[in-house]
Amino acid sequence: MTLYKTNHHLVQQLEEQLGKFDLTLGRWCVLVALKSSGRAMVPSELSDDLAVTRANISNLLNSLELAGRIRRSFDPENRRRTLVNLTPEGHEIILDFWPVYEKTIDQNVGSKLTLEEQKQLETLLKKIGK
Repeated sequence: MTLYKTNHHLVQQLEEQLGKFDLTLGRWCVLVALKSSGRAMVPSELSDDLAVTRANISNLLNSLELAGRIRRSFDPENRRRTLVNLTPEGHEIILDFWPVYEKTIDQNVGSKLTLEEQKQLETLLKKIGK
C-alpha cells in the first residue's frame, strides 16, 4: 500500500503540473520515450516500452499528433510500418516542461531523501521493476 500511495501522490503532483502544458502523464511519457530513443519508433515499440496497450498508445499518439507534438509517417523501407517522430514542437515542450518535471520530482522525492537514499531507492526500484 505504501508503494501505491506514494506513486498515486507523485502522479497527482505531476498531472497537476502537466495540465498547465496541455499534457497528461501518458503523453509526457511518450514524448520522453521518443526523445530518449533518439530515433523514430514504431507504435508497438512505444507500447512495449511504456507497458501500455496498443489501443492506449494509439489514443496517446492521436492526441499528440493533433497537438503537433509528434508526426507519424510510413517507414520508407517497409510501407506497412508507421514511424513516430518528435516534431520541433514536441522537442520544445520537453525543454519547456523538463525543469517543472525535475522540480516536482525533487519536491516530492529528492528533497526528502539523502543522496545515498536516492541511490538506494533507484537501485531497489530497478530491482523490483525487472
